[in-house]
Amino acid sequence: MSVQYNQNVLIVRCRVVPLDIHAKKGCSALYKVTKEASVVRQFRHGHESHRVQTKFSPMTNDAIVNEVINPITALAFTRDQSGHARLLLVGEGPYLKVYDDGKGCCIAVKRVFETQAIHSIITTDGSNASDGVTELLIWGGRCVRLGYLRHGLAHGFLTVEIQFKPVSKLDDWVLGGCLIPRSSLSDQHNSTCSNTHDAIALTAHNVAYAVLHDRDQQASLKQVAAGPNSLLYSAHVESEQDGRILVASGTVLGEILLWSFPASAVRADVVVPSSSQLLQTFTGHEGSVFGIRISPDLSNHAFGDVRRLVASCSDDRTVRLWDISDLGTSKNPCDVEFQNSEDLTPPADKPQTSTPSTGCVALIMGHASRIWDIRFLRSDHETAVISFGEDSTTQVWQLTRDQSCLHICQPNPLLLSHKHAYAYHSGKSIWASALVRRQNGSETVFTGGADGRIVQYDVLDQHESTGKQAISSQCTMQHIALQLAESQQSCGDNSRPPGPIISKSLCEHVFDALGGTWNINREIKSALPTSPSGQFSGEARFDRRPPTALAFEKEYLYIESGKFITDQSLKFPATRRYVYRYQQASDSITAWFVKPDDNTAVDYLFHEIRLDDGNQLGTHDSLPAIRVIKASSYHLCGKDHYTPTYILQLTESHLEQWKLFYGVKGPHKDYTAEASYNKERKIDDLEPNAEYSAIPRSQKPNEPISLDRLIKNDSLRSYVFLTDDSFLVTTAQGRVLVGTLLPSASNTLRYEQAAIETTIKWRLVGQYETLKSSSIITRANGSHLILLGGNDGTMSFYDRSVDRILPMRHLKAKLAFLYALKLPGDHPEIQVHVVLAVCLGIPAAYVYKFSDNDHHGNDDTGQPTMLSLPAYYIVTSSCYLPELRIWVLGSRSGIIAFYDESMSHHVSMLEPCSIFTDIHGQEAITVIQSVPYRDGDQPSHVLTAGRDGHYAVHKIVVKSTSTLNEDTVVILKTVHRSTPTFGPNIEGAAFDNQRQELIMWGFRSKEFVVWNATKDMETMSVDCGGAHRNWCYRPRKDGSNGGTFVWTKASVYHVHSQIEASHRVISSGGHGREIKAMATSPTLMKNNEGETLYLATGAEDTTIRIWSFNEQRGESSSTFRCLGTFTKHMTGIQQLRWSADGSLLFSAAGCEEFFVWRVQSVPYLGFGAVCEAICQRVTDDGDLRVMDFAITEISRSPGEHQNLTERGYNVTIVYSDSSIRVSKPSSLWYILGEPNSGSIIEDLMH
Repeated sequence: MSVQYNQNVLIVRCRVVPLDIHAKKGCSALYKVTKEASVVRQFRHGHESHRVQTKFSPMTNDAIVNEVINPITALAFTRDQSGHARLLLVGEGPYLKVYDDGKGCCIAVKRVFETQAIHSIITTDGSNASDGVTELLIWGGRCVRLGYLRHGLAHGFLTVEIQFKPVSKLDDWVLGGCLIPRSSLSDQHNSTCSNTHDAIALTAHNVAYAVLHDRDQQASLKQVAAGPNSLLYSAHVESEQDGRILVASGTVLGEILLWSFPASAVRADVVVPSSSQLLQTFTGHEGSVFGIRISPDLSNHAFGDVRRLVASCSDDRTVRLWDISDLGTSKNPCDVEFQNSEDLTPPADKPQTSTPSTGCVALIMGHASRIWDIRFLRSDHETAVISFGEDSTTQVWQLTRDQSCLHICQPNPLLLSHKHAYAYHSGKSIWASALVRRQNGSETVFTGGADGRIVQYDVLDQHESTGKQAISSQCTMQHIALQLAESQQSCGDNSRPPGPIISKSLCEHVFDALGGTWNINREIKSALPTSPSGQFSGEARFDRRPPTALAFEKEYLYIESGKFITDQSLKFPATRRYVYRYQQASDSITAWFVKPDDNTAVDYLFHEIRLDDGNQLGTHDSLPAIRVIKASSYHLCGKDHYTPTYILQLTESHLEQWKLFYGVKGPHKDYTAEASYNKERKIDDLEPNAEYSAIPRSQKPNEPISLDRLIKNDSLRSYVFLTDDSFLVTTAQGRVLVGTLLPSASNTLRYEQAAIETTIKWRLVGQYETLKSSSIITRANGSHLILLGGNDGTMSFYDRSVDRILPMRHLKAKLAFLYALKLPGDHPEIQVHVVLAVCLGIPAAYVYKFSDNDHHGNDDTGQPTMLSLPAYYIVTSSCYLPELRIWVLGSRSGIIAFYDESMSHHVSMLEPCSIFTDIHGQEAITVIQSVPYRDGDQPSHVLTAGRDGHYAVHKIVVKSTSTLNEDTVVILKTVHRSTPTFGPNIEGAAFDNQRQELIMWGFRSKEFVVWNATKDMETMSVDCGGAHRNWCYRPRKDGSNGGTFVWTKASVYHVHSQIEASHRVISSGGHGREIKAMATSPTLMKNNEGETLYLATGAEDTTIRIWSFNEQRGESSSTFRCLGTFTKHMTGIQQLRWSADGSLLFSAAGCEEFFVWRVQSVPYLGFGAVCEAICQRVTDDGDLRVMDFAITEISRSPGEHQNLTERGYNVTIVYSDSSIRVSKPSSLWYILGEPNSGSIIEDLMH
């Protein structure tokens, strides 16, 4: 036991009585004792206060306990007359706490036992409850107590009254029990009692006692039956409708004993012949049976002849099921006649064992350590088994019939398969559980552990719950294609097609058809003798390439080569080049000259080709099956006039031949050129001046979606969220889709006469060449801007107003990283963004700034700011601090680089002003964010996180190193560093401003996990297969701890969305193992709540927790609140000490671990701590344990600076070999005492 006294408050850490026979170690609890009587949730505890008074402080006998943090050892529910849960009853040490199930708050506390922890709580089912009364049976150790709880409403508030009979003590530990309705007893005794229930208690030696419950009498005990004489570790007692008491016992040696006795023995006035009947003995466990449970009737659950089961769990980490369907007769019945009511132990000469039977119909192993308890789960659709283990996890096992074994001799083959694991507790062991069947058919589980935490979560039929539960769905490209095909059919002719892949414009259709190689023949007729006439023949290629200007979506490089033969029979090679472009905004084709120096770069415009709906589409009279397109244009080149005319022939939507006529006139030019391009058919009869009839609008080409074409070689790639319920996704073939989550599976598709239900509605935006094979998407922080990076360096954005992807900039290489931020401004109607882009193979980052009215612009809208990247620097995260004009870039190798943008006007390429290595070891930095700050302030802290599993908060100080402020240095000081328990990969983070909480997410093995770092709790867990896949997550912004996760696995799209956390924490609890050390800060510390005292606790779970407690916090809040957890130690904590000013915390543990922590206030988080020093080991193997230590601050002269970082301390440490060592600021060790094997020094003081 240890005690801390500060400001009239006494905090006591004491050992708790072991939880059960098989519990080797106890746990620890925190009590806060005060002198004042007017505190929240206070209750007197007589003897305990006297003990504290006489041993630790001169306190009066009316000291009270107003806050207890104990391991949770029992859970139960009270129910109303309709069977619905009303109140949650919690056994926490010797105290019974009552929580409102709806609000999750504690409304009453009652001490049940003086020192003994509560091990189990049994309540009536509520079917016979009247006036809100629930009868209670509570036991712990050898103590049993009966009572009742009455609840009601007064002035709109829930009121609770709890009354107990005196404690009854048995000579043996109680392991099981039940409440027996009086209807199960003989009628002659039922009429004499006003109470509705009596009780049975079963001891560790398999003896049953009746606990009589009379209002006008004291509670009494009576032995009524005994099973086989064995030492038990677990038991389950059930009152059957046929008047029997059914007992399932689990022994130390791994046996399971099923026996019964009549309920009439409970109320017998005199000793009457009675019998216990051994029904079955099961063997098979290889360790002690720690948990056992009898199932309800399973006749309606399609398990064949199996109507009832016993489930057991053991030290061997297995869960086993045993068939007990035939309970009519025992295989070896043995009637036991009891000679008196005092000795009901079965006689030794009457054997009490039946023929042992393996009898196991299902077996599975899954927990990492011992399994403490097991229960059955039932819903309208399935049956499952749920187990609770020493590894602090809850495992759900689905129970089905094993179809593969039906043909063999096994009569009742069942199969247990793993369904889900829940890890909502820390430390070791889940000790308590309670199940509640909700009105919607779901099963709600409440668990309590050694960490003092109470958690609520649903385990069955989550998808059918309304409002608060998760929606999970999946689909393939086939499902998406079906939706798009149905959407196209429902659009009709008068609706805008959902994207260019479904219905291209005529101009785009023609442009796409030009691609490839053509045979060309051109005849030139010149009217001037200075210009030759003749014939050209050769080959023309339209080579597709990425657009070289952002205003265009598609581009060809036209290359023509061949031989020109003049009319004078002169031959010479000839070539020419152009660039053809297609622009979606104007729906036009343009031809451009190329620069003569490289023959590839675009020079200036040649002419524009427009294909209007009114008169450019027609059919030729002699070729009615062929559609003919005509387009004319004009271009003035200096003083020369060019009039090109295109005649294009399409056969069944394919362009197989076309003609180009030129008429050129000028001062020195006068000629015509007629060129024919063909692949197969000749079209010499097409003339440039021929008349063609227009095709009606309804006959425009409208290419339907081909399912095979859409599915083939395509898969979903990159994701980004538009809203909480919709997202944008790109595919491997460059398609862009928008998915919208539906509230339920209300969207039904028909495919091959089968109905497919889905929760996602898909819409096709379009298909883009630049997004094929590889693409990245990001969303601007603080706005709705969505940016896309293509495989050719094109940076585009999604314009919601026109539902299209529009180009912004074109960079030199494939985009590898994008970041965007909305800048703060005085005019909210004008949004200004800053964008950072990084290309593969280019050691620099591009920074652009633009407003809403110029992000459609061309390359000449502004020159980017260039940031020089260090060698081999792969950017994985970034952040911009607009008030400081500082860029922060994180790399894959754990390096952070700072850039001062204010210096960009001096140089063309900004070099890093500061570089920091090993921020997260050698692992990638995945998160860099500015910590939220108050209006009017400047950002002073940034949050970083990496794939090393840590996150940290750093303070930024910007200093100038010259008098002209031309050189800037950034000083980075880490003020907080922590490790979420879900690790090791942290991939993202967000600040929830609604609740002032930090939310993080990443991967744990094959699971995607969302973690509330402020509350130190998991809010979402999804089995997605691991981190190596395409995925995206968006937390909800309403403070609900919900979010949506989308990912691709094996070419299948998955989504999991929930509008609140996956579970509810009713009580936060504390450490999961024994508390070994405790220290209170000597001064008041500042955080977001103002000034408060800090309490540091260290436990065998290797963690250090910092608690705040403040008497002025209000009546609705807990006095203790955990501010943070340190997880650097690898062994159990042995001792804690604060420095005199409370800025440093010293911690010691086993394996010679001695750490120094700096504790300070951090914006937004309120509390921060970072390990500043580690004591070196004194032995080679580091096998010693630090027993105690003492610290003394070194005094300084008045002239010395009193900076905290410059303070020094003398540290004296005593080890488990009784050696004493002193460390001074010089880091030299002085040995004061030699190792001594005869004694161990445990305490030390300066």
